[in-house]
Amino acid sequence: MKGYIEDREFGKIYVELRRGMTSVRFTYHADGHLLMRAPLGVSVTDLQRMVDINREQLQRLQRPDVPEMHFGQTIDCFGCKVVITTGEKRPGYVSTKWQDRTLIVKAHESIDLTTVDGKQFVSDIISRAMEYQAVQVLLPYARQVADSLGLMPAGFEVGRGMRKLGHCTTKRVIQLSRNLMFYPQELVHYIICHELAHLTHMNHSPQFYALCDQYTGGHEKELEQQLRNFRFPILK
Repeated sequence: MKGYIEDREFGKIYVELRRGMTSVRFTYHADGHLLMRAPLGVSVTDLQRMVDINREQLQRLQRPDVPEMHFGQTIDCFGCKVVITTGEKRPGYVSTKWQDRTLIVKAHESIDLTTVDGKQFVSDIISRAMEYQAVQVLLPYARQVADSLGLMPAGFEVGRGMRKLGHCTTKRVIQLSRNLMFYPQELVHYIICHELAHLTHMNHSPQFYALCDQYTGGHEKELEQQLRNFRFPILK
């Protein structure tokens, strides 16, 4: 069971009530929302009381960085860019249009991009719109990388994962998330090489990492660290 409660300090706290739980746990989503997991059957009053009891602990809980988003912003992407502007006439609406390799995102001025909810709304729309450009730019680039390594996967597809950026299926099809478009070229290349290495090793064995390191010119560990430290420009 899912819902949320409002708190004077933390704002909207999302709640998941789970069968079998015996204690309360707090964590932050990557989007900056506080999440509270509690036993099934707990009342709203008890949930609010638990927040008060754990308030000092919650104040020390590390909150993830939430990316900046504002009107007039330009986001550089892989082979394209995103421009966020006002101009949408319908209150609460966001429209998108590709002009060559620039995604024009028009939002109504009533959408508050200083809030997590406003950022999440616009981020979801941008992510969906990026699928078109991923077909135009990402898949041809992936084919070039495969050709340069002398590899022949069964095909390439665009996926939609936020955290799972790539996947090699048992049928030797390489799936690449549309959200790879928000990463710099060296990390896009790394993810493609990682999935291409799975054509030989369908695991994460030492042999797999050695092959991936070979495909990336001896920079596998360095690129993996860059990937871990990369700050996503929109909300996941």
